[in-house]
Amino acid sequence: MKLLVNKSLSLFLLIAFMSTVSTAFAGINCTKTYTNRTGTVYAGGPAKTTIRPTGNSITVKVKKTDGRAQTIVNIYVNNQRKSFIEFNNGNYTTEYRSRTVNNVKGKSVRVEIVNQSVGNKFSYRLNITGVTDALGSANGNLAGQGQKTVIYDKPCKNKIRINVTRTGGSARANVYIYKNGRKIYDEVMDRNDRPIVKEYSGARNATYKVVIKNVSVGNFFKYSTSAVQKN
Repeated sequence: MKLLVNKSLSLFLLIAFMSTVSTAFAGINCTKTYTNRTGTVYAGGPAKTTIRPTGNSITVKVKKTDGRAQTIVNIYVNNQRKSFIEFNNGNYTTEYRSRTVNNVKGKSVRVEIVNQSVGNKFSYRLNITGVTDALGSANGNLAGQGQKTVIYDKPCKNKIRINVTRTGGSARANVYIYKNGRKIYDEVMDRNDRPIVKEYSGARNATYKVVIKNVSVGNFFKYSTSAVQKN
């Protein structure tokens, strides 16, 4: 009898733990750093960095830190050169020199730092940043009466699109969306409902909160939520 009580208590504590209300910030940061590295390039071959931006614009910045070599920094988008930065030969250092390249979302961007001298080196710091459209995501599995709060904070652009999707489980769930503490959306998700996709204007610098609550007792609600910003 004592063993049965202990097992029941353990099960109750496990369910209570899994049902705890929790809050998460979904990684909001309008400026994303794709790379920030240092290195030295010689005449034998270029230093190459490849990224695939999630936003439509990136800024490539290069600082010369040492060396004498004449050097060119080529910026390619889907293997087509779109811009470049030049450094003349000579024993000097520089602050960052930069180029901004647009229309890069989802494309392959390659930066090549090419030493054009034979006997000299070129030491550098490379920094690539961009405004990212993705505002973050979260996923999980809520036990009965469990609740999750996800916050998308201060987008840089005018519009935000929020997605909430059931990925498993048979429980019903309430989904609430708040803007700056005021509820702007309220819906019950049944088992066969389509994902909730809501788009709002006037999003710049606002705080959006998505609350997902499992309203069942014995069933689970598995979910994913994400947000992107738009002009």
